[in-house]
Amino acid sequence: MWLFKAIAISLMTLSLFIGSCGFQPLYKRDTTSHNILKELSLIRIAPIEDRIGQQLRNFLQDDITPRGKPSNPSYELIVEINKTRRDLVLLQDATSTFAKISLHASYNLRNFNTGAALTSGSVTAKTGFTISQSEYANIRAEAQAASRASREISYDITRQLAFFFKKQRLRTRQK
Repeated sequence: MWLFKAIAISLMTLSLFIGSCGFQPLYKRDTTSHNILKELSLIRIAPIEDRIGQQLRNFLQDDITPRGKPSNPSYELIVEINKTRRDLVLLQDATSTFAKISLHASYNLRNFNTGAALTSGSVTAKTGFTISQSEYANIRAEAQAASRASREISYDITRQLAFFFKKQRLRTRQK
């Protein structure tokens, strides 16, 4: 019984602290989140080099503009991507059994009409795959690992852009 009371008191105290610090969920359902989604849907995503860049652009379009490309964009997102591979777990015969893929993306959000920079940032995702005896299996495993990393980068960029628009909305309200 005392454990239940202690947990209840702890939860009430925690909710008071969280409420007083100004914590708000990023995707809370209200008019502000609707406006953030509307702002995100006005982003044109510039083409990205290489196959992994194409996949990243497709993931970004799915996350940022799920209803299709904007007909009259207000913003342009420019992303540059860099992929590196490191072979790990070297055996005595100098072969590797595991590889790590690092995908680093730098992004810039610009005003579509003026070209003025609004925000920028960088995101890194790391994933790995097992190296086997089959060369085809290794090629597929590396491609799938890079695809997983690009999916993660897409989520991170989308969250950072949503946070940027939320901060912008709060700044305009305070003025």
